[in-house]
Amino acid sequence: MKRFSTRTYRFLRALILGVFRIIHPRVILEGKDNIPEGACILCSNHSAFSDPIWLVGYANLPKMPRVMAKQELSKVPVLSWFCKKLGCIFVNRDGNDLVAIKTAMKILRDGEKLVVFPEGTRVRTEKDSDPHIGSVLLAGRTRCPIVPAYVTMHKKLFRPIHVIIGRPYFPATSPKPTPEELVDGTQHLMKTIYGLGEGI
Repeated sequence: MKRFSTRTYRFLRALILGVFRIIHPRVILEGKDNIPEGACILCSNHSAFSDPIWLVGYANLPKMPRVMAKQELSKVPVLSWFCKKLGCIFVNRDGNDLVAIKTAMKILRDGEKLVVFPEGTRVRTEKDSDPHIGSVLLAGRTRCPIVPAYVTMHKKLFRPIHVIIGRPYFPATSPKPTPEELVDGTQHLMKTIYGLGEGI
């Protein structure tokens, strides 16, 4: 399916953010300049369905990034069509989805940006986090940097939303990471992400 044009993407981004500003009129963005040009993997915590909107919307990327989304969304009427038009990559969270991994690798090697929520589902507290290793695997295989990001976890009506983008880094793994490297790298990633939100 053909994706939305860049013009359509920008229009929809402005429209959706305009609606969301009604319930969260103040959004505090930090670290936008940390997003490098070219391919990168933008990784964030995930506590609400709206997180991709806050992250992608306020990162204000000139081109529509690709987003990895859970496979269940591909079965939801209308939403499935919308996700496909946005270029989402549906991934099976219950196993090694080789098709999704190969698609993501191609996207990164083509110079596009990829948005990933390593936890794979909404998580209310850091201690409940059980992240997947895919982000670190992709970074190791493609040698693309990871950009950690944090979005306010407990979103209350009319209260500020923080979107904090950290500095890009390359995980300390080999091009073909071992299972131990992937686990250690993923734990480091999530500590970095949640560290960005400390003190808010």
